[in-house]
Amino acid sequence: EKTILNEINYEFDADKSYAIVGTSGSGKTTLLNLLIGRNNNFDGTIKYDEYDIKDLSIDSLFELTSYIEQNVFVFDDSIVNNITMYSEVDDDILNDVVIKSGLEKLIKEKGKDYICGENGCNLSGGEKQRIAIARALLKKSRILLIDEATSSLDNETSTNIINNVLNLESTTKIVITHKLEETTLKRFDEIIVLKNGTIVEHGNFETLIDKKGYFNSLFNLS
Repeated sequence: EKTILNEINYEFDADKSYAIVGTSGSGKTTLLNLLIGRNNNFDGTIKYDEYDIKDLSIDSLFELTSYIEQNVFVFDDSIVNNITMYSEVDDDILNDVVIKSGLEKLIKEKGKDYICGENGCNLSGGEKQRIAIARALLKKSRILLIDEATSSLDNETSTNIINNVLNLESTTKIVITHKLEETTLKRFDEIIVLKNGTIVEHGNFETLIDKKGYFNSLFNLS
């Protein structure tokens, strides 16, 4: 019975990268949930090109998008099966996503066949997040949505993974982040600033800093 997002009017351009920032409760995760069709209880219109999201099948949205969440589900199976989801994958492609997702060290130590345990009980939170990132990279969806997927990782690893994501070609990247790190934020085409469910500012890093508005305050506080 509470309105989460208000007067959102925005267009994401294909193959560009977007950072979504704002304090807790500003509506960031709700926005991503709407974009993947998880919640149809909204007024207004969400479109992929000219197609209304309410007219698209779940299969179509699944094919088009990959969503990496903070809470990752991991099967009681090997690391490699959790990455590939039981699909046949060329070794070179698999090794590439292992490196880009930061899983190389874990696999060197424990091997690809290491059993993750029920819901990943044999892994740390950061290791589970890396598996989720590897899954999404392997899927090669046109649209990649990330909700604080590196929150359990140290700053260096988190920065490396986000940079690998931003290097992806032919992919629209929409990333929620609480880590307002200047070098990384400068790489995004656009930063969307949410406050109380409304977009209060948007633009590239330099533009938002120069405005000395809400984003500038968030950045300096961080």
